[in-house]
Amino acid sequence: MPKRMIEKLSFPARTAVAVAAAAVAALALCAVFAFIAALGDDPTANLSLYGEISFCASMLFCGILGAKLASDKRFVCGVAAGSAMLLLTAVCALILADDLIKALILAALGLFISAAGSAIGSREVKRKRRR
Repeated sequence: MPKRMIEKLSFPARTAVAVAAAAVAALALCAVFAFIAALGDDPTANLSLYGEISFCASMLFCGILGAKLASDKRFVCGVAAGSAMLLLTAVCALILADDLIKALILAALGLFISAAGSAIGSREVKRKRRR
């Protein structure tokens, strides 16, 4: 999809594209971690760590992508995409989690990481001058 076509999309549509891409990236990262876990002696030893790494990486990617897809107000769009991804993840975590405090701490961490990704994605690239 060309970049000009994405700029024509509405704000909720761009946010949905960023969240969908981050969700697909998170699933791919989970598959990689499942393969790594299957190679070890005890496949269930580090599953929580792998899940937290996948969550943090997907939140960072969602913040960066949300900011890069925006035409204006890049930081706000990145935070909105990260918040939408966090809402999707938090609903699933609250349904499946047995520890509410850990879920809330991870949600706060996810919000911070998506804001950091938005800041990274919203930076303007300095172009070199031609001589």
